[in-house]
Amino acid sequence: MYVIRWSILIVAATISLLWLVSFLGWYEPLSWQYTIRVAGGIYFLIAIAMSGIMSHPSFHGEKGPMSGTKEDWAFIFIVVTILLFGVSLWFG
Repeated sequence: MYVIRWSILIVAATISLLWLVSFLGWYEPLSWQYTIRVAGGIYFLIAIAMSGIMSHPSFHGEKGPMSGTKEDWAFIFIVVTILLFGVSLWFG
């Protein structure tokens, strides 16, 4: 359940941050759809990096695998990517 909760929280924070930056005039998006897709692409790159880090043997240490919550962050970022692309299609 926390995967869904974190995913929705990150999506809401990302869209709110994009809106705040636009509202303050620091960035004028030509298309909200494109901007949200770029943010989704960045989260996808983070997901790839997290899955690579989590699969490295030195990450698990000498005592064996760590708890499963750390491996879930890559999945959370994948879900965030999917949700952001869905939101960008909604804006289209």
